[in-house]
Amino acid sequence: MQPRTDSNKEHILITGRGLVAQRGFAGMGLNELLKSASVPKGSFYHYFSSKEDFGCKLLEQYLLQYLTRLDEILNTDSHDVRARLMYYWSAWISTQTSGDARAQCLIVKVGAEISDVSDEMRGILEVGTRQIGARISQAIAEGQADGSISNAVQPDLLGTALYEMWLGASLMAKLSRTRAPFQNAMKTTELLLPSPAQNPKEKS
Repeated sequence: MQPRTDSNKEHILITGRGLVAQRGFAGMGLNELLKSASVPKGSFYHYFSSKEDFGCKLLEQYLLQYLTRLDEILNTDSHDVRARLMYYWSAWISTQTSGDARAQCLIVKVGAEISDVSDEMRGILEVGTRQIGARISQAIAEGQADGSISNAVQPDLLGTALYEMWLGASLMAKLSRTRAPFQNAMKTTELLLPSPAQNPKEKS
């Protein structure tokens, strides 16, 4: 076998990410992963103690990359905070409707199936989604501070609620095979995340 320029562990994770995105975690067989990654079983077990352990590492990597990208979007200085949040939702629609399975939300793809079979994987997702909701809540509070988001909203409640709504929209979009759930989510987000100028009861 020719040596790889990237680590075998990273290569296995990248290959597995694509397979899980297409088939789900339960639907991806270990032999299929080994064949697709062109690695022997011994190499897999050198890095992962089991398929579940592989799933945990995969979710940890995915959430780290997701949170890093979210921070990049929310911490840019080029727009006010509300505009950054709306860009985040727009990017969500673009990735989830791209047709590329590897770009799909892994939380939506495997959340329900692993929650009943792996408490460790469920815990990783639960912590990760709380962190994402907290990031959005923090951004809403910062938007209120910079004047781009109405003070009438409650950041701690709204951040988590918006994230949960978009997760639901992703699931419904899969069921309907249309963009309508995302369009509805965007309209609802705009209503729930008003600027001071959009709130007639709030003084500018």
